[in-house]
Amino acid sequence: MAISQKVATETKKFVNEYLSNISIDDLPINIDILVKKLRIDLVNYTFDDDISGVLVLNESQPTIGVNQGHSEVRRRFTIAHELGHFILHKDQGTMFMDKILFRKNSEKYSSKDEKLEKEANYFAANVLMPENAVRDLFSESIIDFYDDEDIRTLASKFKVSSSAMTYRLINLGLIDYK
Repeated sequence: MAISQKVATETKKFVNEYLSNISIDDLPINIDILVKKLRIDLVNYTFDDDISGVLVLNESQPTIGVNQGHSEVRRRFTIAHELGHFILHKDQGTMFMDKILFRKNSEKYSSKDEKLEKEANYFAANVLMPENAVRDLFSESIIDFYDDEDIRTLASKFKVSSSAMTYRLINLGLIDYK
C-alpha cells in the first residue's frame, strides 16, 4: 500500500516548516520539544505492554500518551507516530490507540486502520530521520550500510531502532532491499 500524494505533501509541508534547517549537528530530533511547540500535552503512562501509545483529541487539549515501559527509541517513534495522527488524521477520529508490532498484528486492523497506521509510520520516519540529514550522513559515510553494526551506529545518531533506520534507507533508495 503506497502513501497517498496528499499524505506525502502534508508530511513534506510539516517537515519543511519545522525541520528544514536541521543539520547533522542537530541530531537527534528533539521530538518532545516539537510536540510542546504544537501545544500537545505529552504524558508518560503505564499501558499494557502491547500498547505503544495513544492520541486523544478533545475540545480543550490534544494529548499524546506514550508507554513509559518501552525503550527510549520505541517511545520516540511512538510520539512521532502519534504526532502523525494529529497532523494527518485529526479529522478522522478523536482517539487513536496504537499497538506495538503493528505489522505482525495487521489482521486485527481494518483496511482503513491499516492505511492510517502506515501513514503515521511514514510521517514518524520523516520527522525523526529527515531526508536531508539521512542523505548528508549517507554521503559523508564510509561505513557499510549492509552491516548490522554500521546500521546501529547510524540509527544511534537519530535515536531510532536499527529496523527503523534500515526501512528509512530502503525507502529513500539508499540501500537495496534483498
